[in-house]
Amino acid sequence: MIDIAPDGISWMPSRTAKYLCRQTERLVQGGNLTPDACQRIYAFCGVRPGYAQWRTFLIPVLFCLGLLSLVAGALFFVAWNWAHMPKITKFALMELLIVALAAVVWWRWYHRAARSALLAAGLSFGALFALYGQVYQTGADSWELFRAWLCVLLPLALIARQNSLWFCSWLVANLAFQLYYTTLSLSLENALSFDSLTYLPTAALYGYLAVLALCLILREALALQAIKHHPESWLASRWFSRVMAGFLLLLLTSIVAGRLYDWGRDIHFTLITGFWLITLLTGYYLYRYRHPDLCMLTLGTASLTATGCVLIMQLFDNSYDVGDLFLIGCLMAVWVAGNGVLLLHWRRRLYERAPVDVAPAELTMLTEKLRQHGLLNQTQIQEIQQQDHSSHLPWYLRLALSIGGWVAAMLILLLLALVLYMADLLNDPNAATVILPSLILAAIAGGLLRTRGEGKHHIGLAWAIAATCGLCFGVFLLVEPDGETFILVSSLCALPVLAVMAIAMPDRSYRFMAITVITLLLVLSGHSLTSLYLLPAAGLWVISALVACVIIFWLWIVRNQLNLQAGHFAQAVLPLLHGIPAGLIVLCLLAINGGFISDFFWDMPRFTTLQFGLGGGIAGGLLLNTLYQRLVEKTPLSMITLPAAILCGAAAVYAPGIGLGLWLLLMARYQGSQDILLVSGCFIMLYVSGWYYFLDVTLLQKSLLLLVSGVVLLMLTWVVKKVLPARTGGAYENQ
Repeated sequence: MIDIAPDGISWMPSRTAKYLCRQTERLVQGGNLTPDACQRIYAFCGVRPGYAQWRTFLIPVLFCLGLLSLVAGALFFVAWNWAHMPKITKFALMELLIVALAAVVWWRWYHRAARSALLAAGLSFGALFALYGQVYQTGADSWELFRAWLCVLLPLALIARQNSLWFCSWLVANLAFQLYYTTLSLSLENALSFDSLTYLPTAALYGYLAVLALCLILREALALQAIKHHPESWLASRWFSRVMAGFLLLLLTSIVAGRLYDWGRDIHFTLITGFWLITLLTGYYLYRYRHPDLCMLTLGTASLTATGCVLIMQLFDNSYDVGDLFLIGCLMAVWVAGNGVLLLHWRRRLYERAPVDVAPAELTMLTEKLRQHGLLNQTQIQEIQQQDHSSHLPWYLRLALSIGGWVAAMLILLLLALVLYMADLLNDPNAATVILPSLILAAIAGGLLRTRGEGKHHIGLAWAIAATCGLCFGVFLLVEPDGETFILVSSLCALPVLAVMAIAMPDRSYRFMAITVITLLLVLSGHSLTSLYLLPAAGLWVISALVACVIIFWLWIVRNQLNLQAGHFAQAVLPLLHGIPAGLIVLCLLAINGGFISDFFWDMPRFTTLQFGLGGGIAGGLLLNTLYQRLVEKTPLSMITLPAAILCGAAAVYAPGIGLGLWLLLMARYQGSQDILLVSGCFIMLYVSGWYYFLDVTLLQKSLLLLVSGVVLLMLTWVVKKVLPARTGGAYENQ
């Protein structure tokens, strides 16, 4: 099979090309490069795709989505209560799907399609085994099903030589053991408790952790060997190793943190803690000095941070004295902030040793070609080389710092509440009691965020979040809404506070979170307003129009991104670009869980029209924007965007998250961002899972929709292959 280089997926621009284009954006912001020239650089580097790049991207993505949709539809079909269908027909349907996928693998063995077909075949065997247990009621435990499935996945993974099948094998093996361990614990009346485990379950736990560690060591040894000698090999990819390390640390952290309240009572806790410490120290030495990897260091630091916070609480023996609570809050805030600053320090030091995001040889070659084609001059190249690129943080580090900022913000609010309590200001709380201290926090946050240094920005982010929460609560106290208007008034109180704070706080991460929440609350407040004062049909149209306006505004920012970055609102472009779809993602997930949330918080459902309004708004916004581009702006790529808008809009009408997720996949390629691609794929899988459990339609309808969608996606793959040209002089071809 064709191996995929680790530096960049073949159907996405390389990390080096994306890195270089990110630096040209700074030239645009500084006025040293025009937006049109930057757009040509994007096209040359393949970040902005032409027809050939779209073809290279769409064929594997549509084919993979089509196969996965067929497999998911088959799983839903198996889960449906189809008692009236003959047994032979049930097995024939599943086996025909597997045979068809095997035929694709045999027919296109050296083609990328075989990789996706082999993965889909491996997943389909799980549905077949589930069907066998469902039909014959064998009485086997669930873990035996996963064990049989693993026996099929492992040979396929050995044959395929791809990380996706090895990941599925690893995941199924973990599920099999977890189910087996739960069954064993139940049989010994020790379910969900490690305190009274007999020798056999304890030995099983030790063996499980040891096997996880050995698998990680083996995978890392193969990966490091491949990076050194065969960097184009599939083994050189790093994401699987990071997932394995994250899962191992999650288990160890949960066990160690859960046992800190019983420390010193048994050897079991001491052994697990020792293993956890050895893992952290070994990882620090390996990934800090031998083979630098900031993601692995981030995972270890997150584990250390969580365990340290639990230890700080344990040191005070769960004391609820005001002075002890104040000291606990201070120590935990300092601990969280200190670990965040340490991660930023490692980022700078590792970047000084070697820019981990780029391949130096490719960067030199690419800048030279840009100079030869007159897209960059020597002065601009030197300015790019002199920039401090270490200030650009990878997504996992931004995520860790954002979570740490939220934890620190809640601690700051706790400390503020304790101060107000000791000053007897909480006996009769009012808006001024909360707003005035929150304004002081906001002033401190603004000062920290305007100073130089990523560490100060990280601390300022926590203060800004705390100030925002305090201001929103203080404004809410001014109104004191009743239960009927609680959501509406709460949203309307928070919207102006978030808007003002987003303008006042010069931090990209804060603005991203603020715009995400603004998008969420804007639609929720509109939904609450229409449900209170309009008929259901009229309210549905209003919500659809509101969501359509949000979509159109977001797509306008996408089209004019470079021009806006050259203006006065350059710092707001990226937060808007990513915050708006993030808010829509949260809304889609909220819509499919609306019935559960309504039953949990209120006696009557309030989100019945939210999903339909989202679907209609997403579809309308995509279609109106695409028609405007085709008829008014005469965009040359409308032959791709118009069918894509029709397909995504049709999917959004019935399942808003699927339509939005498909469009986000296209946006990931348009932006040349593998991070957006990863988020979009995870969102689609999460939405489909929630859709399976919470949407009030039958499994038969869901399965038929997925099966039809899979067939349509496979047909679109063939259409794209026939219609779009294979080569049009795109990236790296203008030589």
